[in-house]
Amino acid sequence: MQRNMTYKIQFIYASLFIIIIASTVLISYASGTKQLEREVVSSNLQMLNQINKRMESTLTEIDRAMIQMLQTGDAAFFFNTPRSGSPEYLIRLDGIQSQISGLKRSYPAIQSVYLYSRANEMLLSDELHNPTSEEADKNWIKAFYTESDYYKWTVNPVFTEKSVNRHTVTLIRFYPMAEKPENRTGVIAVNLPETMLSDMFSDLQFGSSGNVLVTDGEGTILSHADKSRIGRNIAEYRLGGQVLSEQDSGYIRHKNGKTSEWVFYCSSSYTGWKLVYVVSQGQLSGLFLAIRNILLVLAGGMVLLSVGSVVLVNRTWFSPMERFINKVESLLGKREGEAAGGAGGLRPDFQRLEGKIRDVLDDYSDAVRQLQESKPALKLQILFDIVTGHRTRYELAKPYFDHIGLELYPAHYIVMIAELDNKALLEKISDLNLYLYAVCNVAEELMRESGGVLKGGAVQINEYQVVMLASFREEDAAADMEQAVEFAQSLRDAVQTYIKHSVSIGIGSYSPRFADIKDSYQAAQERIHYKLVAGPGTVITVESVSGWDGAGLMELFDLADQLQEAVWQANPDKVAELLSAIFALAAQSRFTDKTMVQFALQLIYRTGKKVADPLLLERLQSGHADIESRLTRAGSLSDMRGYLLELMGEMVEALVEKRNSKTKADELVARIMAYISRHYDHSGLSLNLLSEEFAISPNHLSKLFKQSTGINFVDYLIAVRMQEAQRLLLANQDTVNQIAERVGYTNVTSFMRSFKKYSGMTPSEFRQAERTD
Repeated sequence: MQRNMTYKIQFIYASLFIIIIASTVLISYASGTKQLEREVVSSNLQMLNQINKRMESTLTEIDRAMIQMLQTGDAAFFFNTPRSGSPEYLIRLDGIQSQISGLKRSYPAIQSVYLYSRANEMLLSDELHNPTSEEADKNWIKAFYTESDYYKWTVNPVFTEKSVNRHTVTLIRFYPMAEKPENRTGVIAVNLPETMLSDMFSDLQFGSSGNVLVTDGEGTILSHADKSRIGRNIAEYRLGGQVLSEQDSGYIRHKNGKTSEWVFYCSSSYTGWKLVYVVSQGQLSGLFLAIRNILLVLAGGMVLLSVGSVVLVNRTWFSPMERFINKVESLLGKREGEAAGGAGGLRPDFQRLEGKIRDVLDDYSDAVRQLQESKPALKLQILFDIVTGHRTRYELAKPYFDHIGLELYPAHYIVMIAELDNKALLEKISDLNLYLYAVCNVAEELMRESGGVLKGGAVQINEYQVVMLASFREEDAAADMEQAVEFAQSLRDAVQTYIKHSVSIGIGSYSPRFADIKDSYQAAQERIHYKLVAGPGTVITVESVSGWDGAGLMELFDLADQLQEAVWQANPDKVAELLSAIFALAAQSRFTDKTMVQFALQLIYRTGKKVADPLLLERLQSGHADIESRLTRAGSLSDMRGYLLELMGEMVEALVEKRNSKTKADELVARIMAYISRHYDHSGLSLNLLSEEFAISPNHLSKLFKQSTGINFVDYLIAVRMQEAQRLLLANQDTVNQIAERVGYTNVTSFMRSFKKYSGMTPSEFRQAERTD
């Protein structure tokens, strides 16, 4: 009877646990799928927008480089000057071609650049400037002159070119850039591979299955994994017309037969293109199936655990207690010694119970310790999600704040980014993370000491930077920005004092809402990119980087041309003076770090090309990655200027050495020519004889002779002999055989053939013609 009662109790408890677990699983599955659906929509739209921004950034950067080139004096000369064969005109064309080559090296994605001028009817690239060449396909130009827009991005190939893939992305810009079609004097076309767009789709979870495409404003497909679909219209797809009519970004869900499809889209304000991402319910079903399977496995595990727990508790606690109570009741009438003996028999059951309780407490302590250790990683994840826009609702994020030790007001935010200066020195530090951890601690301590004016947190986001999120009590954008600047200055001074290292801080824009924090973060990233120009240990605000001087860019290129000329003149003092002027102007014009790196790279390669030393050019090309890395790691404009001064000094030395070598070569050729004038009558005079006489190899002698005189050795020797033969024919009555022997010919037939080729007549005809005159 007692055993049956025990089994009934176990069955009741186990059934109760199973009912609770099943209900929990069903509720979790229903709410989890809804939540997952929302997360799928949010994550796909965010990823699509990020790819769209990345695409816009890449195309805008190349467009900006084209604009800079169109603003140069060489471009104005090409577009406005009629064609001429003068050396000055050809030199200016070479300058444009050098700029195009520099752009292709700076932007490897560029396949080709073409310029067309109405003034000279010429199509120009880095390799082509012959207007009559069959390669100069100019039929595409007329189609774009009537465009009302000032620029246009397209992927339809606009001319035939062997080196360009079948599908290309083409930028069309006109010259002058802000003129109406009837006043335009030229056009520039830049070709990029279409795969540059389709390769960006790989970040999407299902982007490799050909369900991502780019269309223009009319619905023509511009990019697709299936290249056969490029050029077709999106109207062929279901909901294609509806997608084209939508603005900005969003999604459409519709039934396609028995299955559902999700169509995500976003628009580009720069190109007018639309990025479309189609995901079928079948592709997403794996996620929902995974949730279901995980919940079923968890439910099964919990059922087994609950049933096992009921049995275990019954055996280790309920049954011994029940036996204990029964034993006590049975021993009430017995002797004290027997009662004591009965109690001693129960001790092992209580010892096991005590051991189990101790194990549970130990496990709880371990769990608490692991939770404490995971707080930094969780804090990094949550703060990074907030500043990048993955968490946009304050009420949903707030439950995590207390756990990770973060305090934020519900509105009024500014993001700041602190970056340690002098990357070249930092690379020698073995544990740089300790420095950044210290910066985070100092920042949060200053926030706590603000008296509640601002609250926030700080985390390390990469190997050099710390991001700080500050929230403000007062709703006053100007006052909050002043508080942020004061906080940044205090942090900079504290880091210098306690960590003994300088730090630059970029301050983002004011964001009144929690959902807008990502905009402040992006602005802070833009500010910190001006660190090179602003200098180390600087607090960079919007006022610090405003007033970009567009006219300064033209002056900068003019100084660059002067610098190349100073290198060509081998004038190191002038080179140092011009470099100082260039970087002083760059600081005034407030160019970003990236702009300065690209400008420095072009300056190095254009100057190296002007020097035209093969060994130097090969070293610059092979060491491109090291040169770019050295420029990127420059801690200030002064460091970058010093590095360029070092390279320019090497170019000057190479040029001086090259000219000295040429002078020595010219002196040697002059000695050889004097030797020929004395011994031209020797029939055995040859390259081999001269090489022995002057201790130089025949091949090298032939090369030096051609470089110095412009003609090869054999032609020069024949010219010397024929001039002497003409003199002898007019000076005396010697026979042709005698004259041939006197000028070094043993074969009179060979002499007469050479004489007629040189003079246009035979020796006899020459003598007769001259005497008749």
